[in-house]
Amino acid sequence: MKKNKKELEKDKYRVIKISKEALWEFIYESIIDNQDVFFDISDVTTITSHHDIDFENGNYICLIKSDTDDRPLRLTEEINLQVLLNNMEDTTESLYQDNRYKEFSLDEIKALQSKKQS
Repeated sequence: MKKNKKELEKDKYRVIKISKEALWEFIYESIIDNQDVFFDISDVTTITSHHDIDFENGNYICLIKSDTDDRPLRLTEEINLQVLLNNMEDTTESLYQDNRYKEFSLDEIKALQSKKQS
């Protein structure tokens, strides 16, 4: 249901203040709504996405995977997004530039997870 837009009266301000949980929801939903753009995917119905956030350090991670496996909606137990989030370098400085994401095999992800934090 689309709402009618309202004109902003002169000398009035509109403010949005949200909690960290609402911020997480916004990030999560924005990534899902735009995963075709952010991950260069032609058919988003063929993938599942997995997300995590570290509020303490202000970091977010999203991992997508082809959902053609036997158990498409589950993330393999060999991948721990919290560990990957803590051990991995950022893949991009901005979601609006080319080369936002990196592709990894399961072995490469496991190697990143086992990397000692400095």
